[in-house]
Amino acid sequence: MLIGKDYKIEADSLNVTLYERQITKKEQREYWKAIGFFARFGGALKSLVDLRVRATGLRDYNTVCQKQDELYKLIDSLQISGQGVKK
Repeated sequence: MLIGKDYKIEADSLNVTLYERQITKKEQREYWKAIGFFARFGGALKSLVDLRVRATGLRDYNTVCQKQDELYKLIDSLQISGQGVKK
C-alpha cells in the first residue's frame, strides 16, 4: 500500500514492512529501501509519523505540529475497513 509518493507498507506472514522510495545518484533509478519491520500495521504508521517529525530537525514547535498534522491527515485519508485498506 502506497502512502504518499515516498513511502509504502507491505506485509508477509511474519512482518509488516515500511519502505522508503530512494533514487540512485548515477542512474536516477527508483527503488524501495526497507526502513522498518513491525508486528502490526499501526506500528508501521506510527513509526512513519515519528520518522517524519524527526526529519523536521525539531526546529520549532510550529514546524513539528505542522508536520504531525500533515501526516495524520495522510493517515486519516486511508480508508481502513475489515476487508483491508482502500485508497
